[in-house]
Amino acid sequence: MSMDIVQFLRGITAVPGTSGNETEVAHALKEAFLPYCDEAQVDAMGSMTAVQRGTGRGPKVMLCAHLDEVSLMTTSVEEDGSVRFISLGVAAQILPAQEVWLLTAEGKRFGVIGAKPPHLTAADQRKKAYTTDELYIDTGLAPEEVRRLVPPGTPVQLNGPTQELMGGHIAGKTMDDRACAAIMLECAMEMQGRLHDADIYYVCASREEIDSLGAQTSAHRIGPDMAIVLDVTHGEMEGCAPGQTCPIDATPLAVGPNLHEKLTGLLREEAKRLRMKVIDEVCPGNTYTDAWVIQIACEGVPCALMSLPLKYMHTTVELCDMEVIHAQAHLLAQTLCRIRAGWEETLCY
Repeated sequence: MSMDIVQFLRGITAVPGTSGNETEVAHALKEAFLPYCDEAQVDAMGSMTAVQRGTGRGPKVMLCAHLDEVSLMTTSVEEDGSVRFISLGVAAQILPAQEVWLLTAEGKRFGVIGAKPPHLTAADQRKKAYTTDELYIDTGLAPEEVRRLVPPGTPVQLNGPTQELMGGHIAGKTMDDRACAAIMLECAMEMQGRLHDADIYYVCASREEIDSLGAQTSAHRIGPDMAIVLDVTHGEMEGCAPGQTCPIDATPLAVGPNLHEKLTGLLREEAKRLRMKVIDEVCPGNTYTDAWVIQIACEGVPCALMSLPLKYMHTTVELCDMEVIHAQAHLLAQTLCRIRAGWEETLCY
C-alpha cells in the first residue's frame, strides 16, 4: 500500500513541533498511526508511540524517527519591538528574509526576519555572513504588545510550505525528520494486513535536535529487543567533498562499532532482494541520531540505522526523493516479516 506522500507531508510539516514543544505534532501523528495500529499514545516527554501486536512469538522491534524540528527561541525584545533570538540548529546565513511563526501562548503570530540592508552596511562588512546577533524578528506590532505576547523563551517555527518538484522530488521544511515519520506510517499501513511474529513499536521521538532524550526514555519504557532508527543524511550536491554526501536515490545503511552487524545485514539482504540501491554509510563514532542513545538503553539494544538522503539540511527547502520514501517503507515491512519466532538464533551475537 502506498500513501500520498505529498499530501501527508504538506500537513505534518506545517504542524509546530520545536524541540521541547512537540505536543501538537505528537498528537497529530498519533491520529495518523492509530487507524493502522492496536494502540497509540503520547508520553510525558512528548514522544508518540504506536504499537502493532504480533503473534506473541517474536521480539519487540522499535522503529524510531524523531518528530521535533530545528527552530529558533526568543531572548529579548528591543525598544522598537524587534525580537532577538537564538538558534536551535539553524545556521544564521539562511535566516535573512525568512518568514517565521512565533508560537505564543495566545496562538501563532507571523513575523519576518530582517537585517540591516547592504546600502547601510560598511563596505568591508558586506561580504560577510550575518550572525544571529545582527538579525531580528519583526512582527509589525507595537513594542508594548510584542513584550506582552513574546516573553523570553518563546518558540519560533520556520515557515516553508512543502512543494512537489519535478523528477519525483519533494522539498520543504522539516523533512528532517517528518519524511522518516512518513516512511514509518507507510510501513504501518502495509503491515496492518500482514501476519508477523514481532510486536512493532513505531516511535516518533521528541528532542532529537537537542539531546535525544525522547528516544532514550521511549526505549527504557518499551524495553525493545532491537531497534531500527530512521533519520536523514546529507544528499549529494555540488561543492561537497567525496564521502561527505550520499546519492539522493540511494538508501544508506550505517556501518560502524555502534551499529548491529546482523540486524543491518538483514536489512541489506532484503534490500538486495528488492533490487534497491543501497550504500554503506561509515560511522566510526557518534552517529548524531537517536541510535546513539537507544543502543545503551535498558541492558543494551541492538540498533540499525537507515538514512534518507536529503539536500539542504536544516533549511526550509530540504529536498528528498519520493520513490526512496516508498521503497524504504516497503523494505522495513519486508524485513519485519522476516523477524520471526526463533529470531535469537540468527540475530543475536
